[in-house]
Amino acid sequence: MSMWKPAPEGAPNYRILQREGCTIVYGHMPLGTWLRLLRGASDLHVLHADVARMLGATAVIGPPEGLARVREQETAAATGRVRAQLGRAARRLDAQAVRWLAAGEQGLSSLALFTLLTGVRPPHYGGAALDLPRDAQEFRRCRLLVEQVSVLQRALHQLARRVADPELVSWAALAETWNDLCAQMDHEWPAWRTQAGRAPGVNAMLACFHEVETDRAVLQASRTTASLPLPYGVLDRTAGRGNARWLM
Repeated sequence: MSMWKPAPEGAPNYRILQREGCTIVYGHMPLGTWLRLLRGASDLHVLHADVARMLGATAVIGPPEGLARVREQETAAATGRVRAQLGRAARRLDAQAVRWLAAGEQGLSSLALFTLLTGVRPPHYGGAALDLPRDAQEFRRCRLLVEQVSVLQRALHQLARRVADPELVSWAALAETWNDLCAQMDHEWPAWRTQAGRAPGVNAMLACFHEVETDRAVLQASRTTASLPLPYGVLDRTAGRGNARWLM
């Protein structure tokens, strides 16, 4: 793989390569140049963050079949780089887990779940452990993680039993409902592994876990500021019933 190096002073500080029908951008491309590149791309081309991460590129755009070939060609080298980045922590992961870190489809929620289930924080993950999936697309990446790293299925079952842990209650509740979420996704979006689609029922189910986390965070904040006036809008009196409810 050809790595990008900064250009000499006065030269454009980016480089464009073509590979397997894909356009690979290294460096800092001016916005106008980037927009022209996007306008010239086919409607069938995909901007793929995971392949860009594998290549150490700024961006990669191309046809799905070309992106798949580049990913296949680069998986071994990317896996080696991930092992080197992890250092001793790589010994705690099996080969499937390291491969997923190198070449898997990733987002904040799947990286958070990986961290929870393995105890190893990926070097490129800058989020928080409570980055719950917000929609079916994010849950899809979490589901691919558990499918592709088979040892995590047992860890997921163990997570589901930790609903009494206030720090993990939202993730534990999601893990406990995992099979129901999968069944709903299979019903609404049968080809979720390979084709774009929608799953509004899954989105609605996932919203419930975010409500749990929001309520927990608000309750925790109220305990630490019990001696202070509550900010406007945090506590709402339901009209006509006189009972209090927490707001999102």
